[in-house]
Amino acid sequence: MKQRHRIAALPTLLIIASLGACAMQPTPYQPAVDTRYGYSEQRLQDDRYRVQFAGNEATPRATVQDYLLFRAAELTLADGRSHFRFLEQSVEEHRREESVVVSAGNGLYRYPLFLGTSVIQGFVNKRFDAIGQFVTLPGDPLDGDPNVFNAAEVKRNLGPAVRLPEHPQRGDAQALGASEQPSPQTDSY
Repeated sequence: MKQRHRIAALPTLLIIASLGACAMQPTPYQPAVDTRYGYSEQRLQDDRYRVQFAGNEATPRATVQDYLLFRAAELTLADGRSHFRFLEQSVEEHRREESVVVSAGNGLYRYPLFLGTSVIQGFVNKRFDAIGQFVTLPGDPLDGDPNVFNAAEVKRNLGPAVRLPEHPQRGDAQALGASEQPSPQTDSY
């Protein structure tokens, strides 16, 4: 009798295992061209930008903030400038509550799930968007402003942690420079 219950529970266990296999990977550093996740920017003036990095549910808050800084450094260096000053910067948290219900069926499709019990799992998905405005500066203003960053140092320090997509979109290789692409790494959280 025990063997029959184990065999009958197999389809349910396979479904649960396949859902776990679909685990989402953190958003890589990429332009938000074919997806809503990644970086985007808008030039507001010759030396002023609005930038955003939108992460998916698997992207930690710190990574979203780092990728925003990294994009600001890239844009600053592309403009031939050495420093940038954030005028405003924020991180928005988006929350979505979900639940998964796994239970035994009725009649012909009844599968005993651990002696007929149901599993109800509630969880909250949250993701982060980092948004900021900055100006590029031709040099270090030397005023000790904590919102001023050396673009080359930011790029050098954050670059090794930048995770590129497995299948780059158009513009990814240009953004980091073909010789500067760091090896893909996984975020630890």
